[in-house]
Amino acid sequence: MGFWKLNCSLLLIAVALMCGVVPVRAADDRAATQEGAEAEIAQLIEQLGSPQFATRERAQSKIQSLGLAVFDALVQAQQHRDIEVARRARYLLRGMPVEWSVDTDSQQVRSFLRDYGEQGRDERLSRIKQLATLQDSEGVEALCRIMRFEADIVLSKQAALQLMWHKSSDEPADRKAIAVRVQDTVGGSRRPAARWLRTYADTLVSPEPTLDEWERITRDELETLARKPDETQRSVVRDLLRWHVDLLQDLGESEQVRANTIRIVELVDPDREELFDVVDWALEREAWYVAGLLSERFPAEFWQDPLLVYRLAEAKRKGGDEAGAAETAKLALEMNPKLYDPHMAVARRLRYERLMFDWAEAEFRLLIETSRELPKGELIARELLAEMLADLAREQEAAKVLEPSVAIGEKDPVTLASAYEAIFRTPPSPEELQAKIDHWLGIHYGREGNIAKQKELLEKALTVSVEDIDIVIALYRVADDGKAWRDKVDTLLAKHVQRVESQMKELEQIIATSQDRDVRGLMNEQFAQKNNEYAWLVSNTVGDYQKAVACSKKSLELVPDSWPYQDTLGRCYFAVGDLKNAIHFQKLAVEGAPYMQQMRRQLKQFEDALAATAPKAN
Repeated sequence: MGFWKLNCSLLLIAVALMCGVVPVRAADDRAATQEGAEAEIAQLIEQLGSPQFATRERAQSKIQSLGLAVFDALVQAQQHRDIEVARRARYLLRGMPVEWSVDTDSQQVRSFLRDYGEQGRDERLSRIKQLATLQDSEGVEALCRIMRFEADIVLSKQAALQLMWHKSSDEPADRKAIAVRVQDTVGGSRRPAARWLRTYADTLVSPEPTLDEWERITRDELETLARKPDETQRSVVRDLLRWHVDLLQDLGESEQVRANTIRIVELVDPDREELFDVVDWALEREAWYVAGLLSERFPAEFWQDPLLVYRLAEAKRKGGDEAGAAETAKLALEMNPKLYDPHMAVARRLRYERLMFDWAEAEFRLLIETSRELPKGELIARELLAEMLADLAREQEAAKVLEPSVAIGEKDPVTLASAYEAIFRTPPSPEELQAKIDHWLGIHYGREGNIAKQKELLEKALTVSVEDIDIVIALYRVADDGKAWRDKVDTLLAKHVQRVESQMKELEQIIATSQDRDVRGLMNEQFAQKNNEYAWLVSNTVGDYQKAVACSKKSLELVPDSWPYQDTLGRCYFAVGDLKNAIHFQKLAVEGAPYMQQMRRQLKQFEDALAATAPKAN
């Protein structure tokens, strides 16, 4: 079956109405909208319900010949009061072929649109979302086409929403260009979402004048949900309201922000995933009151899930009610008493996702207290808490938490190995755990000014963890400028730099000579790690800083987007005095692991250094 070609000529449309020729193409929006043609199309649609079989068939044949020129009218006819008209309209829409891509589309857009009409609903929605993620607003026209000619009205609206949500340029000229592209592709479409996109195009150019229209659009969609629920979904209305709220927030319309946020709350169902979604969306926008409203509306669902209760506590804390937050967090802690797995899951999320370290600490300490009869569980809880405390620069407390693990490991090495295999690839020995404790205590005593104790503990740690470059760095930073100590540390540093360089050369040779792809892949990972070790060691001490930058870049070339390696590259740029690049890569690292406070402290160090170079005002 051939594809339809669109033509805006009134003469051709009239001929088509009479003879059944020259249909349309999805990419071209220049459909005839003259009153006469529209009236004749409307008459043909009415004839689909004629009691005369021949009249119905003749009308259907003529409509088929017009193709997408009658698309909007057929969409509306699906809701016709005459069941036969509605049935035939749906049939005609299903059989109407659409050429979704055009010659001007990029290869990537064409790949997403290939066989689009033959896919199931979920796959079509997936492709719509992928089109919205393309760089430089590349999927704009394709999304407009889907909005216009997708027979499923909900997917049509989803295409419009995804276009509205897509990340576009902030430059006025770029926004105006996108607006023109949207307007040209949407054309004279009468679909509900076409109104959204025309208003969106106006908003890109000048947002304030469109606020009243957005209010009408959201109100109309809420009414559609109430009266014609088959023409929309709660998720569509919710996302439309969210977009509206963000626009209002950007324009400082605080009263309307709250009113529309409450509309969103009123749409929520008592579904756990949806409750989290709405609460987190509200927290990101500092709408602290939303968690409270939902907890009052759905008390049964809210108060059986400790993570939701902690979200309520978080909202209270961020809203300035620390006493209320503490009380609510205490209630969450008391839920699921003596159940290890739920509390471990909560503790991890509080640390890694919510950055609520004090509440995570309380959960970890509860796990330690209640898992005395489960040494594996106790070991895991102690390790995770100790690592968190050390990252928070509370090294002495971290050491105290980890100390009992040494005794457990000496008594039951099998359980020690099993516990740490659940966290790390290679489980430590009891001696290596003690070395970690000594390392932390060495840092603590150095901060306290007890240099002798600091040296003793760090040197003791290095005798066990002989390749731990962080201990070497800690020794380098000992505040002792005496010649004997500096010579000793310089010798130690040179030894470890040479060791890492030698390991790098060995790995490079294996990679160059191995014919086994799997071996090369594994060696490349190790080579990246050794490049990172060299870069981290040198950039935190002394040495060839330019080589450190090159090695750090190499590690990221081999393992792109690795936040530990980005952290190292930030440090390397700081070492060579390139503060802007140092801050850039440190921010990337923090984005990758926002819970890592050591990286945040390093970012602040770089930002403070840059601020210090700025010329001071008179």
